[in-house]
Amino acid sequence: MKKILLIFAGAFCFSSATIGQTNQSLKLNKGEKYQVNNKLETTSSTDVQGQSMETKVNVSSTYNIVVKDKTDNNYNLTNTITHMVMNTSVMGTDINFDSDKKEDMDGQIGTALKEFINQPKDVVIDNTGKIISKDEADTSAIAKQLNLGATGYGAQLAFLALPKSAKAGATWTENSDENGIKRNTNYTIKSIDGNVATISFDGTVTTETTMEQQGMEVNSKTTGKFSGEEKVDVKTGVVQSNTTTGEATGTVSAMGQDFPTSTKITSTTTVKGL
Repeated sequence: MKKILLIFAGAFCFSSATIGQTNQSLKLNKGEKYQVNNKLETTSSTDVQGQSMETKVNVSSTYNIVVKDKTDNNYNLTNTITHMVMNTSVMGTDINFDSDKKEDMDGQIGTALKEFINQPKDVVIDNTGKIISKDEADTSAIAKQLNLGATGYGAQLAFLALPKSAKAGATWTENSDENGIKRNTNYTIKSIDGNVATISFDGTVTTETTMEQQGMEVNSKTTGKFSGEEKVDVKTGVVQSNTTTGEATGTVSAMGQDFPTSTKITSTTTVKGL
């Protein structure tokens, strides 16, 4: 059951932290480099035979993104996960991982993530920020749980294309439905100071996913809500900072049983040019 809880927490964290893009254009230049730092703090509680089991999963990731080229309306990026720290606590048992430590990289988690840590991945996005193609490398179970490829190895955390002639008070809504995750996001531009727009957002997310862990099929169905605020460069669509909080309830099903569960998450992201 410990692994089931970790799967659920990790999947919901990354799903709810990924914000949809608008239909307007990003303005990136060849050779630009960005560093994305993302921190996710998650607490999940699952009812197992009348007992509440709490799981805490904290993941800090650093991504380096390089704009290699622009072809027509698409941007060719190289994204590299340069550092990842994971701290998990399940029923008093702690599991810690730091990719900078050789002994951790030689362990079970590190072995599963070796094809990602310090391994550049090519990602193509269009001028709205939508992922067109990416290196497919989510082969290990833990990589699938963390949804590394789904976020474009950090690309969807770094960019948000704003409506043309964006101004304070402007609102818009985005809907997405992919890989068992349905999301509805409402945006409002609160203010614009120079080239920086402060944007508030809120929305709902439903998930229906299936994963396999050590030969066991694990299904999760959840409904939740999230909200937050981010600062975005109006001219380029590069996110400067983002803070998101969310919560969800649902069930995790495994071994023919349904386990009620609830999750709360906090995600903070900063992006800077290199």
